[in-house]
Amino acid sequence: MKRISKTSRDLQAEERKKQILQGAKELFALHGFHGTSVRTINKHVGITDGLLYHYFPGGKQEILETIFHESQEERMASMDRLIASIHPDLPLEEGLYLFISGMVKTMTGDRDFIQIMFRDSATILSDQKDFMSEMIQQRQQALAEILEKRGKTGEIQEMDYTLAAYQIMSVGITTIFKEVSFIKVIQMDLETYLRKMVHFTVDLWRP
Repeated sequence: MKRISKTSRDLQAEERKKQILQGAKELFALHGFHGTSVRTINKHVGITDGLLYHYFPGGKQEILETIFHESQEERMASMDRLIASIHPDLPLEEGLYLFISGMVKTMTGDRDFIQIMFRDSATILSDQKDFMSEMIQQRQQALAEILEKRGKTGEIQEMDYTLAAYQIMSVGITTIFKEVSFIKVIQMDLETYLRKMVHFTVDLWRP
């Protein structure tokens, strides 16, 4: 099939949509979905009234859903890459540290989106709005399978690998909570905390 090149007008339209999405995301994170009007988005982005509806006929709701879906796809792909990076020839402790530190970076890299999810998740109409919980649960199962394989090689002892995966992922979830809130549950720098917690946990698993 012949590939149709995008015109400068197409590219301009794509760039304008990105600007609207980014501007709306910033405002939703700062003021909340319900606290942000279409007029405020227009003013923030620098567009005339009505142009927003040209790109997003569903208005604010369509923008919120689009932000959600795009962020969902990015995080799903990133988490899959992190799981795949735990190679069999990599020491388990190092592999788990790279996985957990990458998970924290993935989940906290877009703080505006995290703020929106915390504040306005109930406003999202998509059937997949609980994707963050589902994503973590699915990757937890994949991690349990990796731990089971390591158990069969004797690197760690036989145990409930599902609970073990939950245990190590809880380290990442605690860190994410610390990074996006004002509650200081961790009293050391991020890298030191993650390395210490992964080392402590894996050490308990050794035969």
